[in-house]
Amino acid sequence: MINYNKKQIYLNESWIKPKTLINLRWLAIAGQGVAISVTYFILEFTFNVQACIFIILFSCIVNLTTSIYFRTEKRLSALKTFLFLSFDLTQISLLLLFSGGISNPFSILMIVPTIVSASLLPIAYLITLGIMTFLSIFVLSTIYFPILDSSGDILKPPEILLFGFSISLMVTVSFLGGYARRVFLDNSSMNKALQATQAALEQEKKLTALTGVVAALGHELGSPLATIKLASSEILSELDRNSPIYQDIQLIFDQIERCKEIMSDMGSLGKDDQYVKIIDFFTLIFEASQPYKELEKKINFKLNGVRQGDKGIPIKERMIPFVRREPELIHGIRNIIHNALKFSNSLVDINLIVTARKINLEIIDDGQGFPDDLEHIIFEPFVKQSDFNSVEARTSKSDEGMGLGLFIANILLERTEGKLRFSNVQQTDSDGNKRIIGAKVEISWDRFAIEVLQGDKKAKVKENPRNVS
Repeated sequence: MINYNKKQIYLNESWIKPKTLINLRWLAIAGQGVAISVTYFILEFTFNVQACIFIILFSCIVNLTTSIYFRTEKRLSALKTFLFLSFDLTQISLLLLFSGGISNPFSILMIVPTIVSASLLPIAYLITLGIMTFLSIFVLSTIYFPILDSSGDILKPPEILLFGFSISLMVTVSFLGGYARRVFLDNSSMNKALQATQAALEQEKKLTALTGVVAALGHELGSPLATIKLASSEILSELDRNSPIYQDIQLIFDQIERCKEIMSDMGSLGKDDQYVKIIDFFTLIFEASQPYKELEKKINFKLNGVRQGDKGIPIKERMIPFVRREPELIHGIRNIIHNALKFSNSLVDINLIVTARKINLEIIDDGQGFPDDLEHIIFEPFVKQSDFNSVEARTSKSDEGMGLGLFIANILLERTEGKLRFSNVQQTDSDGNKRIIGAKVEISWDRFAIEVLQGDKKAKVKENPRNVS
């Protein structure tokens, strides 16, 4: 299982290029220059144009300096990005101070640094920039150098309108900042979860490939090892036990036998049931549960409701579908089994139900069941257990979240055209009250979608000597 921590989303690096912010600042400076030129020379409005020009020139100097200073850096840290955005907020606030304050139509641009930080920076920097923006709006609504029109009149909206516009700017900063942050977190969570899914899939593919290599290696080395063993055996039969080389030949014979045993053990998985290529569904489920066979909890394997391996229940040939041993299929099932074992008290029932059209896999644990409000977040990645698990007994079993494992399982099984459904197992007591006695996950496939036909007939499963109970 791959364990991702949600805290990884809050990175110390913003992963933004310095060139991006520098180019955006040049674009802003150009726009500010055009706005001041049009306002002063064409519209003939009067304001503190000298101060505004000085601020713009100072911004040019700062941008040139940062271009040189950061020319070797590929990415900015969160702190440096915060300083970039803080300077931009201060610069535009000073421009507004000398050109009409909050009544200036371009005051809406004050919210840009905060909105940008919502999708780049940790929450502490975002809150700091938001507070700076609120303070700037408040100050500029009361203290500013007015703009005069061509006739010398002060351009100023009514006080109530100015107050309303200030409040709307603050609301806009809060709403857009929160919205952008929420989208950023959801996107980051999904990206991390998809990376975990891909990593799990790659790991399963490597294991499958390794199994095939081991099986092929055992097959290829079998003949030369047998030849060496036969030759050493013949030499031993012709040598006297007191011969000085008898012990050496005996050692070679014993080591060859040991090599054959090792190769046999390593290649056993590759030989059974065409493990690498095609496998019957029931055996696949058994293999998926093997990483957890050492746990103290018990797993019952059932086929169409009949427990396998019980005395008195013969395992006859049954029309069990054969499937390709795809990493998505076995790893998705493995995640569901692991989740059931983690939250069960002592027992997990795995029931494979095969019909002419459907293949259903039921995984039932004897734990506390799913909370009622789980349905809308069941497949969310990086959901903390405390977010949806209201049952204390179940929460106390693990500090880990459950969302990523189920998310990965859902993504992988969807690739095999499987559909997941979650429910609780209920029992009616003697008083007629229903109580939850476990959780149930049902995975269903259309049989034709995943079954591999061998020849023109469905493959049959012979008696399996393994005791899978």
